[in-house]
Amino acid sequence: MNVHLTTLGCPKNQVDSELMLGMLTEAGFPLVARAEDAECLIVNTCAFIDRAREESVNTILELARLKETGRCRALIVTGCLTQRYGNEILKELPEVDGILGTSNLSRIVELVGQAANRHDWATSAPPGYLYDADTPRLLTAKVPYAYVKIAEGCDMGCTFCAIPQFRGRHRSRPLADIVREVEGLAARGIQEAILVSQDTLAYGRELPGNGDIGDLLLALGETRMPWIRPMYLHPAHVNDRLIAKWQRARIVPYLDLPVQHGDDGILKSMRRAVTAARMREVVRAFRDAIPGLTVRTTVLVGFPGESEAAFQRLLEFLDDVRFDRLGVFTYSPEEGTPSPAFSDQVPAEVAAERAASVQDLQDRIAWELTRELVGGVADVLVDGPSADSAFAFEGRTAGQAPEIDGVVYLKGPFEPGRFARARIVEVEGYELVGERA
Repeated sequence: MNVHLTTLGCPKNQVDSELMLGMLTEAGFPLVARAEDAECLIVNTCAFIDRAREESVNTILELARLKETGRCRALIVTGCLTQRYGNEILKELPEVDGILGTSNLSRIVELVGQAANRHDWATSAPPGYLYDADTPRLLTAKVPYAYVKIAEGCDMGCTFCAIPQFRGRHRSRPLADIVREVEGLAARGIQEAILVSQDTLAYGRELPGNGDIGDLLLALGETRMPWIRPMYLHPAHVNDRLIAKWQRARIVPYLDLPVQHGDDGILKSMRRAVTAARMREVVRAFRDAIPGLTVRTTVLVGFPGESEAAFQRLLEFLDDVRFDRLGVFTYSPEEGTPSPAFSDQVPAEVAAERAASVQDLQDRIAWELTRELVGGVADVLVDGPSADSAFAFEGRTAGQAPEIDGVVYLKGPFEPGRFARARIVEVEGYELVGERA
């Protein structure tokens, strides 16, 4: 039975998909590039917010139609949606032949093996699965970077976030195992390892004698991997000792620090365990320690109790800190979290207006910062052919994480999967244009 897998959601889901594909390939199941050609369809779902759940359900229904119009004989749903709503999926979507949560990815081989017969089970055990460097993994994207999941779960308990419900408590992989995986990726030609988890700065704290995230970064600096980029860094975990290790580590000068808000009342209600003043100090300390640092953040607007005054304090905070990159989201009430019961819920239209205001402010800041790059020369990792037909290739500077921070469109001949020196000659919104230096 041949297989096609569709991945939805974040890079952590992409890692899970690549692990499942690696296991299936090792077990002898052939893979096909087009869903229309597959006998078994797998969709790895996201359930983070309502829009993600809606996309997951719509994708399931769209793929289910291939049972009538294509070669599909079985449809399997995996991931966060099934971990969280497994029984409801089997009840409400009879088109689905099998489901698998996030707790034991290795059972995907068993499930595909019997997929021709509807198998009504989900892994209902508490989340506990952690892959290791020996787990088969098929890198699906033809790009020179790969995501490395260093931990699973989260203990922070933010009042708007349901992730601990279906990803479980924080669990770290052993430091030596992560180093071995990164070395293996470098041997396969990968040029950038992107470290991901739900709470990256909490890495290692529960493993006696393992070391913390700073120790991991120092150890990874001894590998052959050219670029190492940690993501999802909770500002409440930052201290002087961590910054000192960060300064010594061989990682890209890039900081992904989700602040979520700039008003202390909202931060307290969110249970973020940090103040706006402390986050200002953290960003300032990192910038002082690491020359040329690019700082990215995310903010959440429309949270219950966000008054106009609280929103204005957020704008003042953003204008003061001047993040290089920013993503803005509107609040989504999540089942099983405390925040939907909070008073003073913000109307959706007000939240949308506030998100637009944040984006307008950030567009101005980003333009002022980005135009300073014109005329300079930067190391660029050439990811591959350009999505813009006006350019042959595109790549990224150290200040651009894949898929979220824009790209450098490259003029002239470049070699995909390699580093090159490029002179920045133009700015197009959040994108840069470069030519060989």
